[in-house]
Amino acid sequence: MCHEKMPGHGDCCHTDAPLKGLLHIAVIDIIKDKPTHGGEIYQAIKEKYKIDAPRGIIYALLRRMEEDSFVISNWDIQESGPARRIYHITEDGLEYLKCSLERLRRAGQMIHVLLKEDV
Repeated sequence: MCHEKMPGHGDCCHTDAPLKGLLHIAVIDIIKDKPTHGGEIYQAIKEKYKIDAPRGIIYALLRRMEEDSFVISNWDIQESGPARRIYHITEDGLEYLKCSLERLRRAGQMIHVLLKEDV
């Protein structure tokens, strides 16, 4: 059990700080596969990454990514059920995802080495 604390960071084993930097990459990776609405993204995050991220955070990320031109959205209005905003990845989003995944690969090498060391 981890009892160490970093100044200003709280309990080191119970923080979701790494997720804050990775969740948007997971969201954009899901949208890359097919145009998707927020509820589907939420469910895919739960199933694929085993993370129960609050829906509000998912929607905030989607709004920010749309402001950054990584995704665009349009309304899907069906005869039955509520209208849903469908998100599509843009060329800028694909490039951002490509660069982000490359940075993660490099970080993954370091993480792999760190996890092999006895703590």
